[in-house]
Amino acid sequence: MNPYQFDLFNAFTENAFGGSPAGIIYDGTELSTEQMQRIAREVGAPATCFVIRVEKQDVHVRFFSTVQEYPMCGHGTLGLMTGLVERGHLEVLLGQTKKVHLHTSASSAVVEVTHRSDSRIEVMLKLAPAVFEPASLTADQFKVFFGVSSQAMDSTLPVEYTASDFSHLVVPLKSLDDIRAVTPDFERIHEFCTQHHIDTVLLFSQQTVHPDSTVHCREFAPRVGTPEVPAAGTTNRALSCYLVRHDLLECSDEKSHTVTSEQGYEMGRPSGVITRMALDDKTPADLWVGGVATKVMSGQFFA
Repeated sequence: MNPYQFDLFNAFTENAFGGSPAGIIYDGTELSTEQMQRIAREVGAPATCFVIRVEKQDVHVRFFSTVQEYPMCGHGTLGLMTGLVERGHLEVLLGQTKKVHLHTSASSAVVEVTHRSDSRIEVMLKLAPAVFEPASLTADQFKVFFGVSSQAMDSTLPVEYTASDFSHLVVPLKSLDDIRAVTPDFERIHEFCTQHHIDTVLLFSQQTVHPDSTVHCREFAPRVGTPEVPAAGTTNRALSCYLVRHDLLECSDEKSHTVTSEQGYEMGRPSGVITRMALDDKTPADLWVGGVATKVMSGQFFA
């Protein structure tokens, strides 16, 4: 067996026991796709990132869940960039912000990496605004999938679908109590998502645990290998755009806004996902999603 340099990060949290886990293999150049998938399955995190090469500000990687390769991964990017800085593969001096070009086998993105004055690494991933189309989720389906009455759904807002790196079904709920009461049937959600080509189902409420948060959400993604997701950047891009689309944000200057999303609380993994975006005539533009990641394990993976 060969040793591979390995870290495990919890993304979108400043604490050890929150956020979404992401494994990082720093020397993945010689690994085959099959080997990467087997390692990701063994790591068991929602995402495992394999670094192919780092060329100055260009970082080439591959992301895998336990069952498939991802075109892009928000929480994996937070762990990746934090690890690259901490291990000296990417130089970002204290107080400095550096733009990095992230390349996967299917996509590319710009990432801003800031070495904050408190020594934490803040990572913001630039993403295109989400585009929506009508979708439906019947009252009976909602009750069967989530174990609560369809009265929990906010009938004043539509259920909508959006697809980019991942496809999401966005479902608004009335209250924080409603979203806490959800008891998902993962097998039925998996069947529904497979039938309709949906990667994740996102439930959200405008009632929050913390008064300075914007929105509270839960995300279910059994089709891509993670029954419930503790935190996700690409998903919160979609949620933030939905909030703008339906005039659910109070934008003081009508030019820009920051959305703070709570996720993972019902799993005992509280997370905070930040979305910053400029607004052009109330249309999202120049959108960035991110936060910080906390290292919880470091060593070698033998494969």
